[in-house]
Amino acid sequence: MLSAVPAPASETAHFDCGGNGLSISVTLEPETGTATVVSPRGTEQLSAESDGVWRDAAQELQFYADETPPILWMGSEQISCKPMLAGATQTHVSGAVGGNESMVNAAGRSLGGRLRTGPGTDFGVAGSLAEGTPVTIVTNTGVQFDGYDWFEIRTDNGVSAYQWGGIMCSEGRQIAGIYEQCRP
Repeated sequence: MLSAVPAPASETAHFDCGGNGLSISVTLEPETGTATVVSPRGTEQLSAESDGVWRDAAQELQFYADETPPILWMGSEQISCKPMLAGATQTHVSGAVGGNESMVNAAGRSLGGRLRTGPGTDFGVAGSLAEGTPVTIVTNTGVQFDGYDWFEIRTDNGVSAYQWGGIMCSEGRQIAGIYEQCRP
């Protein structure tokens, strides 16, 4: 059985915060002393402080990773967090999982939403894309969620990440595992 344990202090750690429909992710990068918070209000950066707390410049966002459970403060609102499951790593040498991936190499667009560091919601947030952002659909990972597949994608500015096919469209031809063909 997998247990939820935070990564050692020198490794990147991912946390899922919220509940009741609120989804916030926190990614700590101890080597650079930065953290990224992705919430409905956008992406914000925090810095590690000497007291072990991660804060933004205005100190409106504060993340206490060493609390049990970890706590994110957004202004006066306290939000409980949980570490992402240990062992949620990619296991296939091509960057996908399971050996069921297939090359696509086609144009498409994001319908808006989060990018992940791997094919699934158990992976950390790698950023987000606005609706209509052009992408190259590189690989179908063979990992399915809620009727659609996870795809490795690349943006025009060179970012490589994973996005769920339920929030993507394909240019030119319908691609299995993607929501729809893009509309002109």
